[in-house]
Amino acid sequence: MNMPRTSDSDARLLAAASSEALCAARWERIDLETRRPGAAHRELLLARAAELALSPVGRDQLMSLALERGASTGDPDASLIDLSDRPAERARIARSVFGRGPRRSSETVALVVQIEEGHARRLGREARFDLLPERLLQDAILQELLWDHPDIPASDDTRLTMLCSVPRLRERSEDLSSGWSWGALPRWFNSFLKRAAC
Repeated sequence: MNMPRTSDSDARLLAAASSEALCAARWERIDLETRRPGAAHRELLLARAAELALSPVGRDQLMSLALERGASTGDPDASLIDLSDRPAERARIARSVFGRGPRRSSETVALVVQIEEGHARRLGREARFDLLPERLLQDAILQELLWDHPDIPASDDTRLTMLCSVPRLRERSEDLSSGWSWGALPRWFNSFLKRAAC
């Protein structure tokens, strides 16, 4: 599969998400050093990075890379992820991923719900909930950019879930955009709270 060249807006989105991951990883390292002086911070950061490498959320994959960077002595200002096309490497990954066979749709649906609920929590009760469709669309773009990216540590199964989530995230974003009204906000938020409590 030959992936099209990354557009400028997609490259900016990926750069922003990478920068956000690097910032969060830096704070996580500082927090560990503050709360556990003398502890093996490198091992703890690498363990957390390995855990996030199992996640089919593109932002978690970036965070995994950022935590690995934080645990190493490499250049902290170097780019987290290579933005060049690398079609041969992507094609090799795509062949391997497509060889995994079909994915259970319940896994993809659960992932989309997880991503939506995460954004809703971060936006909070007082935020503009019309931002939620935009955030879901951004995640769809990130998933599409990252699922076959050679730099992320994801397994083939994880990459397949990432790929399958792209159309569902776009669809959910469109659903929320087309059905949005301020009058629906209290109903949506109460529904979200009930789901989060289960």
